Amino acid sequence: MAHPLELAYNWRTPALFASVGAVVCLGVVLRGDAAGKVGVAVVLVVLWAGCLTLVWARTRAHLEVDGARLTVRRVRALHTVDAGTVVAVRQQASASGPVFALVCRDADGGTRRVVAPVALLRGGTSTLFRWILAHAPQAELDRGSRRTVEQLQTAGLLP
Repeated sequence: MAHPLELAYNWRTPALFASVGAVVCLGVVLRGDAAGKVGVAVVLVVLWAGCLTLVWARTRAHLEVDGARLTVRRVRALHTVDAGTVVAVRQQASASGPVFALVCRDADGGTRRVVAPVALLRGGTSTLFRWILAHAPQAELDRGSRRTVEQLQTAGLLP
């Protein structure tokens, strides 16, 4: 049975610092005598919730290889990709590093893009390209993806 890759992202540290900072700031604001302190407190709570939402969204990254099937989740739903449907691989930049979009052919003839958040997963890039080279060699790699394959081969992470 296949297992998902482990997160490379330590979510506990940013969540802890955001929470401690929010509590300290709220304490300072609410103990003060300035007008509008309730509004400032509400803004602080909204910023804290936004920060924790971003941390939570990053922890949702998922990549699992099971033979010729790849299961990916970036934030919401799980997407399963069959290797035979992969048409192209496109590299995209993100705040955490490069991610790769798999362009897949649907049964109705259309295409869909499935983004693999490999930058957030330990060994994500090498696992994704090992799967592509083994099960989806027909996929067209863009320039960034070909360069990534070359770098992984040079590092000995790909055959």
